[in-house]
Amino acid sequence: MKLKNYLSALGVVCLFASCSKELSLELAQPLLTKEEQFKKLVTSTAFQLRACYSDIPVDYIENDSVITKETNLWKYVSPYLKDDVNTFRTDNANVSIAQHTLKIPGNASEILDRQYHIGTDESGVYMDFLDFDYLPLKYRLHELGPDYFVLAVAWKYDATLYSRFETVTN
Repeated sequence: MKLKNYLSALGVVCLFASCSKELSLELAQPLLTKEEQFKKLVTSTAFQLRACYSDIPVDYIENDSVITKETNLWKYVSPYLKDDVNTFRTDNANVSIAQHTLKIPGNASEILDRQYHIGTDESGVYMDFLDFDYLPLKYRLHELGPDYFVLAVAWKYDATLYSRFETVTN
């Protein structure tokens, strides 16, 4: 009889423990998906391109007589892209690009308004953003940190090119 009472008491304790556990889970913040985390980060502050690199050595300039295979591609990034500051709007559709001192040839506007989109498909999180001429290009989210993100795009010869954007600090 004591065993039966003990098991009943244990069952009641387990029941209450599980109920309180469910209650605490209901009060917890829901976990954000990778896409939601990315959207939250990019709309929280302005970003600037800070690095460009490849996963394998590539000859980035193929139309010259010199073959230079390297992974750090920062020196090939157009100077006007290096001083751009990107402010992504919360509508997941518009980005304002402050051109600052160096502007793309042929467009002296202080601010360029373009479109972007963050989504998820069968391959993961992606961002429709811009290439070096401010034309649309689809990137994959490669890495996401507290104050940066890295976008990836497939390139020739099975290489992947990466663009690292970091928050702008004054």
